[in-house]
Amino acid sequence: MSSAGLAEASILATLKKLFKTDSVTGVASVELWVLLTTLLLVVRFVLDCFGPWHAERSMAATVRIIEMLNYSMVHYTLGLMQLSAKKVNDYFQVWAVLLVTLQYSVKTGRPYRMSKQIPVLDLMSSFWAANLIRIQTFFLLRIPLWLIWALNAIRIISYFASSDRAATINQENTRLVSDYMRYEHTLGPSGDAADSDNGIRMQSYKYLVSGEDLVLHDAQRERKSASAQYKIWLDPDNKKLVTVEKIWNVDSGSSRLLGGTNDTGNRLKDVCLSLALYKLLRRRFYNLPIHEASHEKTRRLLFDYILQENSNNYERAFRVTEVELSFLQDLFYSKYAAMFAVGFPILSMLMSLSLVGATGYLAFPVSYIPERMDKADNNIITHGVAVTRVIVGLIVAKELSEVYLYVFSNWSKVLMICMYVKHRCLRHPVVEAAMRTVFWPIGGKWNQKISQCNLLISYSRNKQKLTQRIKLESQVKTAIFQSFKGLQKHPERLGSYFLNAFGSKEGLVKQLAWAVELEADTHRILVWHVATCLCEIDISAEVIKRKTVRRQNSRLLAKKSTTKADVWPHYLTASSLSNYCAYLLTIALVPDNGIVVTKVLHAVRCETYHATGRSASQSLRDVNDKLMEIAMKHSEESEEEVANGVGDAMGQVAPESAVIHEEILNVQMANDEEDPNTARRGDATNSFIPATNREGTFAGDDDIHDSIIQMGAKLGKQLIEAYGEDKVGLWRDLAVFWTGFLLNLAASTRAAKHKTRLVTKGELITHLWVLLSHAGFLGNTRHGQTLLDPHDLDEIDPLS
Repeated sequence: MSSAGLAEASILATLKKLFKTDSVTGVASVELWVLLTTLLLVVRFVLDCFGPWHAERSMAATVRIIEMLNYSMVHYTLGLMQLSAKKVNDYFQVWAVLLVTLQYSVKTGRPYRMSKQIPVLDLMSSFWAANLIRIQTFFLLRIPLWLIWALNAIRIISYFASSDRAATINQENTRLVSDYMRYEHTLGPSGDAADSDNGIRMQSYKYLVSGEDLVLHDAQRERKSASAQYKIWLDPDNKKLVTVEKIWNVDSGSSRLLGGTNDTGNRLKDVCLSLALYKLLRRRFYNLPIHEASHEKTRRLLFDYILQENSNNYERAFRVTEVELSFLQDLFYSKYAAMFAVGFPILSMLMSLSLVGATGYLAFPVSYIPERMDKADNNIITHGVAVTRVIVGLIVAKELSEVYLYVFSNWSKVLMICMYVKHRCLRHPVVEAAMRTVFWPIGGKWNQKISQCNLLISYSRNKQKLTQRIKLESQVKTAIFQSFKGLQKHPERLGSYFLNAFGSKEGLVKQLAWAVELEADTHRILVWHVATCLCEIDISAEVIKRKTVRRQNSRLLAKKSTTKADVWPHYLTASSLSNYCAYLLTIALVPDNGIVVTKVLHAVRCETYHATGRSASQSLRDVNDKLMEIAMKHSEESEEEVANGVGDAMGQVAPESAVIHEEILNVQMANDEEDPNTARRGDATNSFIPATNREGTFAGDDDIHDSIIQMGAKLGKQLIEAYGEDKVGLWRDLAVFWTGFLLNLAASTRAAKHKTRLVTKGELITHLWVLLSHAGFLGNTRHGQTLLDPHDLDEIDPLS
């Protein structure tokens, strides 16, 4: 027999042994259940590593199902161990402890708000395992098994207690920071004194980085002794507090960690700045006032430091927001904000290392178990040593990965830098060299890519095929931040993005005014997106010959090699942002109601499919001609209405659009009554292919009159005709329009909507929202709905 045949026969023989029916229970052997349970626990761990999955409904449901199966299978396997043999053997005792330990260890992504529910089940499993190992075991196993069991039980209980404490500390610190920022601007130099010869002086910013929880108790005690003082007053010079000022005051000449060339581009200092800004940003999710929003000092920090033009193409801006949003994600969707609430989790790390040692030791004594096995049980446990060592290896790897996350997290970096700032004894070459080895992975999860969705030419039924991520090119970043920096002297431009782009052409402004007077941002995005797509088709003779069936990936249509050099950067910016805004509609990350966005987007896909001939095999020239024909028909109808004394020659919002929201909501309510599971779906994943009647015509409508696709076609035709051969001017103005429009969308979208996208790797619009918030352009308003439990608002006030 060949080697392949021998291997196949060996695998089959092994499987038969593993799946052999247990003679006592009449079901598969305990060994098989242990393997299946371990495999499912590992799957849960892997999913958590790539999560959180709160934004993906299907994956979130899958994770919840797997978690329920984990508990059921662990308990079932533990019960089976007590029935499958004449007496509880050593393998069962080892597996019981390891399964219970692994069951708790794999939950890396569990938010601390769930801690009041789950640990009760974990403790039940732990006590069940203790009942197994108390019966009997030999000396080499007794000590490590009880040690592992005790460490796991202590970790469950301590996490239960510390999570409540962390929640309280987080709530108190948030209110304390809010009160502190009421008077922070009075604590340092003001006006020109806050600036240096080279620009902004970071030493004038006394934003809190760490230590406020340490001084809170002292401050409350002092306030009780001075009854006339109502508010807590924090002294930034307190040695327990670390502020941005103190970090930047570290002598750059003597420090080999934070000084000059040792901290190129202030990368380490910026991590601390990100944490300080995170503490300011989270107030928007707790409905707390933003006191510093109107201060010029606040805007100087953003425009003169974070958005420095000489910082490698605004690289610092995204670096600061990436880390800041990673802190915010940990607050809402993982347990690490809770773990670091009271400092570095030394106890948790020591318990993980102790588990590694105790569990790793088990790999040695399990080899003696076969000698002690009852002969009657030999037909049940066939690969006990191998199975045990696999589980041991998984637990050791899991605990080491936990230690790695503790040590190399951004939270640890900030804590170490704060200790370095407070204790001069740490400024030793050996200590600084050790710290630098921990600091090398700096940054967040965002890879600076944006998704693209071209609704005019994407015919795929699959949402994933409708969108594709592309790199955010330097030209696009430069255009966005140049538009952003224009707000420093002219904040009103945030709402006048249309005039910023086309204001120099008075006649064109009057002609296109109708396209920005639509009732909702969703309509504006779609109309201008269709118009930009038509301009994109018009830009190149090579492009319009392509078949739309080949353009399902939503990439840009034109190529750099076939586009004029002076047109390309403007075209790249306008088209990329147009497609990105269309993608934002598919995830409802826009100011409008999510139900409305979903329904309008679905309707426009139907309109597009109907207007372009319902065929994906046609060329882009055919699409362009059909839409131009629709636009021409609309213009003729508008002129006829004007002649009859109705409408406006410059274009007017369709009468139907005035009631589109009411109709959409009525449709949604009807759908909810039929199937409540389809209510409030956050993405437009449903098929956009419209229903047809028996004659094959478009059901419910015979033409495309007064539709969004018609408005977009009309706008595209007006733009192309108004600019003629001036392609540079056309795409320059479109680029200015889309950059300004995106900033406006970011500022107008509620904090609650941005929160839903924190679970992903990040969205460009969320990064811009963060920067707009720190610049004070969101105003001293309470954005978004309350994201705490109702009773939490009473608990977060440390002043009572």
